[in-house]
Amino acid sequence: VEGEPEPASARKRMLQGWPPQLEGRRGQHGVDREAWVCDSWGTSRGEAAGAFHDEVTTVNVDGTDLQVEYLPGESPTIFYLPALNQTRHGTKAATIKTWARRTGRSYMVADYFGMGRSGGDYKDACVSRWVSDTAALVDWVQQEKDQDKVVLVGAGVGGWVMIHTAQEKPQNVVGMVGIAADPDFTEKLVWPALDQKVKDKIMSEGIAEIEWGGKPYTISKSLIEDGRNMQLLDKGSSSIEVNCPVRLIQGLGDEEIPPERALELSECIQGTDVVITYVKYGKHSLEENESDFKRIYSAIEDINRSYNKAMWLRNMNRPV
Repeated sequence: VEGEPEPASARKRMLQGWPPQLEGRRGQHGVDREAWVCDSWGTSRGEAAGAFHDEVTTVNVDGTDLQVEYLPGESPTIFYLPALNQTRHGTKAATIKTWARRTGRSYMVADYFGMGRSGGDYKDACVSRWVSDTAALVDWVQQEKDQDKVVLVGAGVGGWVMIHTAQEKPQNVVGMVGIAADPDFTEKLVWPALDQKVKDKIMSEGIAEIEWGGKPYTISKSLIEDGRNMQLLDKGSSSIEVNCPVRLIQGLGDEEIPPERALELSECIQGTDVVITYVKYGKHSLEENESDFKRIYSAIEDINRSYNKAMWLRNMNRPV
């Protein structure tokens, strides 16, 4: 690559020609490309990650082009799901990507249907559509990037999307991190609080601007109606069939959802490895300072440790 420092170029050439005898032993199965580069160069994974460059590509899902950003690295892939009305360029998305690059982890984020550079009319966007798209992208990263395991990191409505996706893709989703996750917020929180005139506008025109928690949001009729069918917290204890590790980070000063929502979600999740971290004075965005991001990184690393331990135990129990 013209203008690139020689060590990075050399590492890249090594990646392109990694030994065929190591084929089939990537990612969670043993030796992966980055590990081989690290061993060969005597360098850290973070430094070796410099040999990998992120790509922005278009993935067609059910006739709609979705804009996807992918960073190669160590499995499992961190798949970030943005909050409502946010694109893949949000603060959390950019910061988690930077951390993933520095630590040599695989990372992916996409603009939702109807958002950013992805196709689709936002009027038609809804949770079920975002869930089916996310599940399709989990398949895509497995088929195209040889990454069959993901850690879903969902902020706000992304937390709602990630839980449904984990139920659809239990073999692929090895853990979840919810950042002020707000399942069922449209029906349980927003709709009851709206003025009747705003409700009428949403139903008649299909879309309206509202203010929620002191912030402007665009809410569609499709999002409201679909949300009624996608509710998660109305079916009782252990009703959500998710058994992977779950880490929920919730601010006690959240201006959009009640802090006890994390407790309700934990009660509904079937698995037992669920940890809630409450942040005193933490707002809904949970991106006010460096400590907010450190909590996210720590949660991802905790899930990675659990996953690696499970894989080690599985490999130890395999017959020779």
